[in-house]
Amino acid sequence: MRNFNFVRRHFFAGLLVILPLSVIGWLLFAVFQVIWQMHEFVPEAWKPEHYLGDTSAAFLINLSSTALLILIFAMGVAFLGWASKHYLGEKILEVIGSLIQRIPVIRSVYSALDQLLRAVAAGGGSQFRRVVYLEFPKTGVWTLGFVTGFAPAPENISRKFLSVYVPTTPNPTSGFYLVVPEDEVRDAHMSVEEAFKTLLSLGIAQASDSHSSRSVG
Repeated sequence: MRNFNFVRRHFFAGLLVILPLSVIGWLLFAVFQVIWQMHEFVPEAWKPEHYLGDTSAAFLINLSSTALLILIFAMGVAFLGWASKHYLGEKILEVIGSLIQRIPVIRSVYSALDQLLRAVAAGGGSQFRRVVYLEFPKTGVWTLGFVTGFAPAPENISRKFLSVYVPTTPNPTSGFYLVVPEDEVRDAHMSVEEAFKTLLSLGIAQASDSHSSRSVG
């Protein structure tokens, strides 16, 4: 029974560790497989098997050429990342993005992924000042929100107000912009990355056991 409780308590946490690693491994294997199959398009007279009698040596040559192509691919991706931070690269990406936005269905997927990756990766989520709890959509119900800065106070009100983004789950690229009195939010005591992990997993993956048990009051 103790072993069963251990599996029940930690099974989903283990899945959340395995799944990202599996996706990365699958992507790397897919890239390797595509590049490896490119040997089939090489003219027969140019293949190592044609002028080498030793199949092991031909295999090593093919493996080395595949590794070289993977390195070139990685350098190309790195160059794309470097170019995206400069004016010309930004303009080219804007043109490509505008073209994708005209394609039905694909534009929705592209837009959601683009916004999510920008939110998480850009400066480690530095556009979000801190993670807070606030009562939303009604009193007594608490949700996670990201403080993006101070908001102008309504006229004749001396209290300080915060600009808070409340994401939906499991798709945090959509949500609500709220102007909330600063004294009505509570610090969540978690990083932006931990908050996104909680949202994407529907609360299954908590930032830590202490976060799960800490009172928001």
